[in-house]
Amino acid sequence: MQILIVGTLTVDPSRRDALLAAIRPWVQKTREEEPGCLAYAFTADTVDDDLVQVVEHWQDENSLAAHFVHANFFATKDMLHEHGSGASSIRKYRVDLSEPVRDGERRYRADFFTA
Repeated sequence: MQILIVGTLTVDPSRRDALLAAIRPWVQKTREEEPGCLAYAFTADTVDDDLVQVVEHWQDENSLAAHFVHANFFATKDMLHEHGSGASSIRKYRVDLSEPVRDGERRYRADFFTA
C-alpha cells in the first residue's frame, strides 16, 4: 500500500529561502537514490511566508522505513534544523485507492468513481 506524507514546517520568513536551498541537494538525492520514492518535495507555501509544505509519496511501508534510516534523511533533518526549521505538523496516510480527479468527461469528482 502506498504512503503519502503531508504537512508543514514553520520557519522565520527571512530564513525560508536559505533553508529550501540548503535541503535541495538532499531532496534531489532522495528522489534519485532511494527506491520506492515516488515524490519528495519541500516547497514554500503560496500564502504564508513562514511555512514550508512537505509532500512525500512512497511506494510502500518498506521504502519509507528504508528512508528513515538513510543518510539522505539524516542530512535533510540536519539542514532543516541548521537553517531554522521550527514546529512541524506532518502526518502519514495509507493510500488504498488512486484515481484521476477528473472522470472520462473531464468533470472534477470528489467521489471515488472507479471503485
